[in-house]
Amino acid sequence: MRPLIPASPLRRRSSNRAAALIIVLAFVVLLTGLALGYFSHTTSDRQLAHSSYNDTSADLLARSALDIVVSDFKQEIVNGSNPTSINGTTIYVPTNATNMVPQRSGSSSLVPNLIRRSDATNQIAPPGRISGPASAVNSAPIDLANPNRGDVTRARWNKHYLIPKANTGDDGADPIAGFVAPDWVFVTGQGPTVTVPSSSVIGRYAYAVYDEGGLLDVNLVGYPTDPSADPIPTQRVGRKGSLAYADLGALPYPIPNGPPPTAYQVDKLVGWRNYATTQPNNAFPDIDFAENFQSDATSATNFYNFVTSSTNPFLTVRSDVNTPPVGVPPTFNGRTDQIFLTRQELIAFRTTTQFSANALQHLGTFSREQNKPTWLASPLPPTSLLTRFPIGQLAFVSVTPPTGNAQDIHTYFGLQWDSTNSRWQYVEGGSTLLSTISPVGTGQPNLFQVLNYVLPGHTTAEILQLGACIIDQYDGDDVTTQIEYASPGTIAYGREGITPPNPPTAPPPPLGYTLLNRAFRTVGELGYAFNPITGSKLNFHASPSGNDDARLLDFFTINTSTPRTGMVNMNTRNHYVLAAILKRAITTESSSATVDSTTDATTAANTIVTNSIDGTIMNPALSRADVARLASIVTNMPFSTNDETRETIVRALAEVGQVRTWGLLIDVVAQTGRYKPNAQDLRNDFVVEGEKRYWLHIAIDRFDGTIVGQQLEEVAE
Repeated sequence: MRPLIPASPLRRRSSNRAAALIIVLAFVVLLTGLALGYFSHTTSDRQLAHSSYNDTSADLLARSALDIVVSDFKQEIVNGSNPTSINGTTIYVPTNATNMVPQRSGSSSLVPNLIRRSDATNQIAPPGRISGPASAVNSAPIDLANPNRGDVTRARWNKHYLIPKANTGDDGADPIAGFVAPDWVFVTGQGPTVTVPSSSVIGRYAYAVYDEGGLLDVNLVGYPTDPSADPIPTQRVGRKGSLAYADLGALPYPIPNGPPPTAYQVDKLVGWRNYATTQPNNAFPDIDFAENFQSDATSATNFYNFVTSSTNPFLTVRSDVNTPPVGVPPTFNGRTDQIFLTRQELIAFRTTTQFSANALQHLGTFSREQNKPTWLASPLPPTSLLTRFPIGQLAFVSVTPPTGNAQDIHTYFGLQWDSTNSRWQYVEGGSTLLSTISPVGTGQPNLFQVLNYVLPGHTTAEILQLGACIIDQYDGDDVTTQIEYASPGTIAYGREGITPPNPPTAPPPPLGYTLLNRAFRTVGELGYAFNPITGSKLNFHASPSGNDDARLLDFFTINTSTPRTGMVNMNTRNHYVLAAILKRAITTESSSATVDSTTDATTAANTIVTNSIDGTIMNPALSRADVARLASIVTNMPFSTNDETRETIVRALAEVGQVRTWGLLIDVVAQTGRYKPNAQDLRNDFVVEGEKRYWLHIAIDRFDGTIVGQQLEEVAE
């Protein structure tokens, strides 16, 4: 056997070296991979951090731009007013009617919703203020085929559909040619400035402001099919009293409510929005969704009870079974009522249900109002009314002998019941007959104190008689209201509609006197009451400058909530909004005749807005009293037959109209960035690094400057 020959030491060393080399190379590959992964990860992190930084910077710039725009509107209120102090609160009384509304700049009559935009010409009448000095660089691209990064197309500026569309036959957002896109406002470390290309520029923004308060709030507007036997549906709609009874079919591109192919679009809207209240039968958005409206009156009645509630501010959805309609559960099939929280939700709803995109220019999602009067006596009394008188409290004195709380009757009417003689006695807070009416204090004024405040200089007898006439219009009997005052046997009488009167000592009704004998649905229905001061019914169809009666419209309310939603600024330039409110309004109580023609309603609404002397463009309304002036200038049928038909305008608008709140939608696009080194061109040499867009819905009270409500909506693009 041959002996084993041991391996050569040289061969053993070569093998070890090869293994070591392989291990080293493996470690090098591993370290290289780790290094590459690290650098890739850090690069990605750096990009994410840079993107996050730019996004945050753009967000801060956008919010700052919104603050500037809002502050300029608030400063405009101060600059255009004579401030006065009432009960420690500063009231900004407009120096003239034109200062009652925001001044316009860069707007167009072709775009009635547009109030102003960032505009390099800075043409705005005082006391208006341009929010930041815009440069002569328009935000829209010059060449649509080769836009710069950061250009905002005109279609993007109309993403909200508040501008009339160029092509009314499609769903696109391209606006009409009359709309000019906003100009850029450049920002340095010192704030907005007109600049040349400079390294000091850190960003830019552009904005447009729209009158959302002058639109129909989609969270309340629109009423369903009502299969109840006539005349109930006519009276529900025709007596108005709620923005819900604006007729969406009166819009120039109507939202229909009929059988297929229109598929009951309004029923779909109400069925989705008021789901728990109306309890639809089918799944949304099927063509038969909410078909129960056409076959069952219960759903429509539930809706009617909901929207005519005197205490519902409509700011949130129902959450309690005691919320009107009482007894209807706040949930149905596990769902509640719903609201459009943002305008983008409304646009998505429209896309799903497919009513005309052109209708969106008349619809808003945000409205607010403080339920306060705006008319101020001159010279001002020591105190002023802070709230309106709730007309619903007339229910306390509409039944005799009274069954209500005696303290409430003292508080709201200053009356006590004399059971021996079956009549009221005017005693205010005591028990002794009074010969005078106390001035308004800081607490809740009673009915007669309000009348005495609004119509000063008249006798106690005249004021008590007027109040008694209002009570007789509201109550359901034919017994004339009697109020004893001053001394036993001194009586102030109201007016009922029967001859001979009951009691026989009461005065007979005037010839042709219309008596409602029911609860009021709108403030305008006060106009049916006889006024003993003038010897005729209250006059709600003449200019307030020569019409004291019209002042009453601003000091009473059906809905007592404050703040509340579902109101329309009567100074809107979107006259189709007013036409929708006027459509179907009752013109004659005795026959329940209504404004059936969309053309008639639109003609009247256009007159209200554009009349060369008294229209709201030339002569904005200062308070709800001005609705009587607006009624006086409408001359087309069926509004011009007699006093009652003339006051159709008042009955339709007075309860849902307001003038003291500026309801704005501020659309701002903000971009952070910088100029290239040695930049020469403001437009082409700006490098965009971050962008943010917001729609700010905000309501500013014109008389006290407070923000009644606001909502910030980030725009997804």
